[in-house]
Amino acid sequence: MLSRRSLLALAASGPFWLQGHEGHAQTPETINPAQPPVSMDQARRIAAENGVVRVEEIKLDKDAWKVEGRDSTGAVIEISLRASDGVIIKMERERPASAEAGRN
Repeated sequence: MLSRRSLLALAASGPFWLQGHEGHAQTPETINPAQPPVSMDQARRIAAENGVVRVEEIKLDKDAWKVEGRDSTGAVIEISLRASDGVIIKMERERPASAEAGRN
């Protein structure tokens, strides 16, 4: 625990204790706009959590991951999720041809 004297000395030093070796304030890590916060592996995991058992295509389109694949019944699933945070924007599921045949 810091003593009152230590706290006062720290407060008096202001932002100087945040400075790096050269006397310049350290800057936060730069975010690369070309690389989204949600990686391809994370997009694949989110798709799996929403029923995709086989990914057929995955691509980054502007600011969203587009995942196309199939569920356990063979139905086609298309999922779009925001590359910034992984929130699902759109999800479509088509019935497999075998399910359509049984309805006639």
